[in-house]
Amino acid sequence: MDGGRLIGTDLEPSKAERARVNVTAAGLGDLVEFRVGDARETLKAGVGGDIDMVMLDGAFILYLPVLKLLEPHLKPGALIIGENALAEASGYIDYVRDPRNGYLSLPLPFDPGRGNELTIRTK
Repeated sequence: MDGGRLIGTDLEPSKAERARVNVTAAGLGDLVEFRVGDARETLKAGVGGDIDMVMLDGAFILYLPVLKLLEPHLKPGALIIGENALAEASGYIDYVRDPRNGYLSLPLPFDPGRGNELTIRTK
């Protein structure tokens, strides 16, 4: 692996610590940065470059604000996965499915009722 890195952010310190232990045990600790707190705050510090992929998995109401925070850093073709992105995601689904916002998006019906959403940044 050359040049890649992962930033993970979690509101719960114990989850972040568990992830840190597992990543370190796998020998990948130098490639991963863990941030603890509300993603709307932890990601304001920047991401240090362009983003190729985003995995949204947490409070549905934060999906859209977090995505908008990261938008300036998304490369064209970047993948965004909205785990369980249901109608309750406070406008997220409508936003990413509107091509005027620079996305191509569709539901992934792996498990009916779960609402997973695959999105690609088009601009």
